[in-house]
Amino acid sequence: MLNKFFSKPLELQVGEQSLKFSSVADFDFAVSGRVAVPSKKITGMVKFSPEQLQKEARTIKEIEKKFVGILSKSIEDTNSINRAIRELDPLIFSQDHGWRDIISSLNEGNDEFNPFRRVALVKYMQYLSARQEIIKYLYSEKKKMLNEPVSKASEENEQGEFRETLMLENTIFEPVIDDQKGRSDFERMPKGEAITVTLAPDQEMVLLLSKHKCSLTAKDGIQFTDHTGKSYTLGKGRNIIGRDTVSTVILDPSLRDISRLHLVVENIDDSSLQITDLSSHGSFMPIKFLENHSAW
Repeated sequence: MLNKFFSKPLELQVGEQSLKFSSVADFDFAVSGRVAVPSKKITGMVKFSPEQLQKEARTIKEIEKKFVGILSKSIEDTNSINRAIRELDPLIFSQDHGWRDIISSLNEGNDEFNPFRRVALVKYMQYLSARQEIIKYLYSEKKKMLNEPVSKASEENEQGEFRETLMLENTIFEPVIDDQKGRSDFERMPKGEAITVTLAPDQEMVLLLSKHKCSLTAKDGIQFTDHTGKSYTLGKGRNIIGRDTVSTVILDPSLRDISRLHLVVENIDDSSLQITDLSSHGSFMPIKFLENHSAW
């Protein structure tokens, strides 16, 4: 839980600052303020060409893929996160908000600090998501500009850029979904954070995976029903729902707004679940299940 205290406080050297945390809650609160993209970074991205946006988007998606794998494995083996983060190149972490220093300092600790590592990885993924949203917005604006009338002298060059932008849309960015439409009773799950849910016998909880209506039901174990109405019995322990073939429940690969590893459902005892969203477009659950959310 978030209020867990440790025999040895976590001490991080971030730049010239020495920061101490006696609990995961303290650390979670501190790094939650580091998920926004600094204005200086945004100013730099505004100047990016479509090609540079494409490179940035691809880089972030590759990094996220690594992190999703690490988080997914850590649900089953909590100590695996220590070695996994140590094996990452520190340079893939941004210097924004001192993230590279934070990760480097965490790498100096032992397994006792794995809960802190998990929090750090989750919050850094949320920072990456914020960067992705800005890239998508800038891409959209540049696309509008490319759709404007152009002179004959520049038409050939503009159309070449437009083709490049269309490629960017089709290969990097998944379809834009209206997050508000039909979701007034739902709230987006915090990315990478485990939500604990307890279902009464025969109780159904509706979930939205991106825009697709699914559900979890406590009946004859835990049943997951996909957007087509097909039901799957989830086994005890970790279950992965997504488009990837390694998933426990493999969803239609043509659903581009469903991530390869979209949702992790850990079946604890056929009534208590831990649900973790690892997706790009998000998972949404009824607000009442998130009101008393405690992530760790």
